[in-house]
Amino acid sequence: MLNGNHDYTAKDQLRDGTSVIVRAIRASDKNHLQQIMNHVSEESRYFRFFCAKKLLTDKELKYFTEIDFDRHIALIVSLCDESESPIAVGRYIALAEGDGNDTAELALLVGEEYQRQGLGSILLNHLAHIAVTKGVSEFVCYIMPENRKMLNFLRRSNYPIHQSPVANSICRLSVGLSDGSMSA
Repeated sequence: MLNGNHDYTAKDQLRDGTSVIVRAIRASDKNHLQQIMNHVSEESRYFRFFCAKKLLTDKELKYFTEIDFDRHIALIVSLCDESESPIAVGRYIALAEGDGNDTAELALLVGEEYQRQGLGSILLNHLAHIAVTKGVSEFVCYIMPENRKMLNFLRRSNYPIHQSPVANSICRLSVGLSDGSMSA
């Protein structure tokens, strides 16, 4: 449900039936974001940030949680149990006007314990739904060729994908959003 700029909240379900809450990230989620960082492997952090990174800096935490929810959208997923443990985060950031204002860069980070449970699809679908309402018709992702999990995930998604190489052997995947294949 999209009640306003920072009020996005929805219930969803993992493949195993576990209920989760998907909601807009808030400035108060800095600790939740660090918790997710603590629950992903070194490899997952490397693939997400393109460098060895254990924790986010204060500056990064501010950037990732204090967002405008217009050009920078971020959602956090938590368990619907008493702990409300954060287990994943996804975001898109609209690219500069010169790159086309209908394109945004997508990034996802899912806790290791919850990978292969449908969280990537949940985040992608919710972010795509929001993006289309804001005039975004395409996500782009920059992915290392070794990041087979993300490459395969996007290729198996319900969205049209176009892949092209960019500098330093990085893959650029374009994810089309305007074909009506969204289920969120």
